[in-house]
Amino acid sequence: MRRKLSEISSYETVLCLFVVMIHILSDSINGYPKGSVLSGISYIFSRTITFVVPAFIISSGIKFTHTYSDGSFSYFSFLKRRITKIYIPYLIIATIYYLYFVFHRHYFSFEWSALFKYLSLGTIAAPFYFIIIIMQLYLIAPLTYHFCRNISPVAGLALAAVITIVSKYLMLDFKYSDRIFLGYFIYWIIGCYMGLNFDMNLDRLKRSKGIWLVLGLIFTILYSGIAYMEFLGWFHSFWTEVLKIAFASFASIMWLLIMPEYQHEGADIVSPATFYIYLIHCLVIFETEHLLEQWNITSTPVRFLILSAFAYTISIIASVLYSRFKILLSRAKI
Repeated sequence: MRRKLSEISSYETVLCLFVVMIHILSDSINGYPKGSVLSGISYIFSRTITFVVPAFIISSGIKFTHTYSDGSFSYFSFLKRRITKIYIPYLIIATIYYLYFVFHRHYFSFEWSALFKYLSLGTIAAPFYFIIIIMQLYLIAPLTYHFCRNISPVAGLALAAVITIVSKYLMLDFKYSDRIFLGYFIYWIIGCYMGLNFDMNLDRLKRSKGIWLVLGLIFTILYSGIAYMEFLGWFHSFWTEVLKIAFASFASIMWLLIMPEYQHEGADIVSPATFYIYLIHCLVIFETEHLLEQWNITSTPVRFLILSAFAYTISIIASVLYSRFKILLSRAKI
């Protein structure tokens, strides 16, 4: 029997908390004058944790090949579970976002064509592009499953890196390039190779943990600093995208290596709820920002504190309650 990947559960819990913080910090980045110290700190900190989506893709790849490492992969049953557990909840929540903007915030009028476009592209809220990407990767799962089982890791990772870089270059002028799986292919392949023999691969990485930590820190500093320079308009280069790939890969591995095998009840409760936190936290932030406008609260530090308190507290509590309810319901059916 395959063991529960407690490191990945802990990992995804931390990643989810980082995702929430990225979207909270957007208010601070826009609230402080561009180029000011506090704006710079907010922006740079947000960049240092933007490895989260690639890291989620890596963890998804790990869980995928770890689950089917015995060769029992069945495409249609796998796809059915992914649609049920990921895509259908996304469609429901994204529709709720759309109705919120139409009937509560009155940003635009209701149109079926607009709703379909938002759902298909994942553009109704910032984090939803991950759902679009991961579903594409699930669709090509049989190809990547055999790819990783039949090609050596060195050759496979090199090929995946080339595919990722070339596709990003070719799609520079494509509006929705951030929603095409090819630009994230390297992360999926990293995860798939790691998951084939997760314990052995993790042990190998831990034996050279110091090197990975140094590489993670170096590329985090390099990328966040250069990204801030681009934010200030000093220059713009495609090579920043290449640097981002290295940063996201090394930072993802660095954070995975410092994750403990969580053994306390708090993490065990939050872990099953991380996907729902991911889905709803922006809605909580949108409504909190709306309330802050009504309350005429303009102080950026105060707004940051209130947004943090509301976003984390409401998203976590609501998601944990829902996930616990689902677990209890499934047990009752058994």
